[in-house]
Formats: sequence, structure tokens, C-alpha cells
Amino acid sequence: MAVFMVSTSNAPADFFDFNLKYLFYVGLWPREDWPPTLNWLYRIYEVTLMLFAFAFLTSTGIGMYMSKDDVITFLTNMDKAIVAYNFTIKIVIFFFKRKHIRVLISEILHSGDKIDKSRQKLMMIHVVAISGMITTIIGSFQTFAQMKGEMVVDAWLPFDPRKNMWTVFIAGQILGVLFVVPVIYRAIAIQGIVCSIIMYMCDQLIELQGRLKALTYSVENESYMREEFKDIIRKHIRLMGYSKSLKSEFKEYFLVQNLAVTTELCLNALMVTIVGLEQKNHLISFMAFLIVALFNAYIFCHLGNELMDQSAGIANAAYESTWTSWPIDMQKDLLIIITVAQKSFKLSAGGLANMSMQTFAEALYNGYSIFAVLRDVVD
Repeated sequence: MAVFMVSTSNAPADFFDFNLKYLFYVGLWPREDWPPTLNWLYRIYEVTLMLFAFAFLTSTGIGMYMSKDDVITFLTNMDKAIVAYNFTIKIVIFFFKRKHIRVLISEILHSGDKIDKSRQKLMMIHVVAISGMITTIIGSFQTFAQMKGEMVVDAWLPFDPRKNMWTVFIAGQILGVLFVVPVIYRAIAIQGIVCSIIMYMCDQLIELQGRLKALTYSVENESYMREEFKDIIRKHIRLMGYSKSLKSEFKEYFLVQNLAVTTELCLNALMVTIVGLEQKNHLISFMAFLIVALFNAYIFCHLGNELMDQSAGIANAAYESTWTSWPIDMQKDLLIIITVAQKSFKLSAGGLANMSMQTFAEALYNGYSIFAVLRDVVD
């Protein structure tokens, strides 16, 4: 009797544990088992971080307007502003969608599914690596700017930040408090949980493919096989529901992601054409933020592509099973699975595009197209 074996694994609760703790510490995941007093204090913490983010956007927005006469400085400030607006808008979207996302995660946690331990480790490494990379980039720019007595990004403050080295340092610390945790770490925490859910979906689809291929009919194991087949169908239907919820709750999130990447590409390409070698610090700044934006976009598009492939793989796995020896009624049920699975799971970017490697390539192309138009205007 063939049985599909699952490798040593742990429950989804362990898989999401690191990401949910990250969300909790950055003020985006209140605990439901807390008493009203603690929830009230957490609410204050949550709102305070949100106000810090809006204060950063307001301060840098005024600073960007004040530098509008210097094209290079203005574009440099705009490049950093795009990152801040991208992250903040996605945080706001997550904030309003949080209840529905909590329901989705709760259903997954109580599903009884198994997840390979290596996936949990990979997810932790991913989140920690992204946090470290972005922190290093921001810290490096802050250090170099401090040494030169400059600001990483122009911002309005109630004092002159360029008066001396001390005021530059104080201004940098203020902007860091308003930006790092309220914007950067919150955005990374959201990215972590989104990627975790997608990876969970892909793993479960791979497991279903293995179980379908392992089904072998015989008179002796017919009863077991029918129960196993029913369980596969039930799980596939459940994953379809998860996919629908994931697509609905994050379509605005992915739309903002795509728009930000396209804008970032366009702005960087334009900057390269008008900045001379004597202004290498601006070029380095632009390229660093561009690499981060492209890396984040690639992660989402790669996972979206993987989700599409693995969901479509259910149909292939069903066809590759030993269905020719099955009873007629089970063959009919298998045909329904093949038909349904041909419509793959997708992550939608606002209903305008699907998150896939094709979309990633199109974003690169659109960024270059807009750059070509702007270059003609500048020339």
C-alpha cells in the first residue's frame, strides 16, 4: 500500500511564529488574549509609530520642496521619498486589512498541515537578511553624511540641522527614530508574513502533488485509497479558498509594490543621464536604493510565479497518477480536479497584473520606456 510520506516537519504555528513576533514588536499584531489595559497600551504604541511615519513623510516632503531649485538634490530626495511612501502606504493597507489577514492565518494555523523545518529556517534567514541589508545601507549613508556634515535626506526641522556637526547628528537621530522602526522594520515585517503565507501555499501544493502520484488502486486498499483521495480533494478546495483570500487581501499591496518599482527604475535611469561623475555620492545612493527595490520586487514575483507553477502542477500530478486502473467514479472526480487545477492560483496587483517573473520583466521594460520619454524631454 503506497503512502506519501512527509519529511520531518512542524506545524504552521511554528512556521509563522517568527514573523508574527516581528509584527507584534513593530506594533502591527496586537495579541487577542491580552486584558483591555495592555491592549490599550499597545494601541498607543501602534498609533505612535504610525504618527512617527507620517511625521517623517511631512518633514521630508517640506525639505524636498525647499530643495526644488537644485535638480540633483531634488531628485535624490525624491528617490528616498518614494521608498518611504511605498513602505508607508503598504503599512496602511496592511493595517486596514489586518482583521481579514488574521482570519486567514488563524485558519492556516488550525489546518493541521505540516511544513518542512528547512522552510521555517529559510523564512527566518530571509527576514533577518533583509533587515540587516537595509539597516546596513541606511546606516552607511547616515555615517558618511555625518562625516561630511550633511543630511541623508533634506527635511524640515525646528532648528537648522546644518549649523554644526552636533545639529547634524541630532537631526539624523530624529529622522532615524521617525523612519527606521515606524517605516522600515514595519514594512519588512509585513513582507515576511506575506512571503511566509505564499511559501506555505507552495509547500502544501507540492505535498498534494506527491500524494496524488502515490495513489495506487487495488481491491485490497480501495477503502484507504478512497479516503485518501477525498482528503486530497478537501485539502485542494481549502487551499483554493486560501488563495482567493490571499489574492483579495493583498491586491492593493502588490499594486503599490509594482508602481513603486516602476517609478524607482524611471527615476534612477533619469538620474544617471544628468548626474556627472563628480557627483558620485548621488549615483551610489540611487543605485543602492534601486537594488533594494528590485530585490524586493524579485522576491514577490518569484514567489508569485512559484505559486502559479505549483498550483498548475496539481493537474499534471493528477494526470501522471495511475488513474487508468481506478474505478470510473474516481476517474470522473480526478477529471474535475484536472479541470479546476488548470486555473492556477495567482497573486493580483490590483487586478492589473499578476505577480510573476513576466510582470517583473514588464516592470523593467515600463521603467525604461518612461525613462526614454523623460530623457527626450530633458534633452
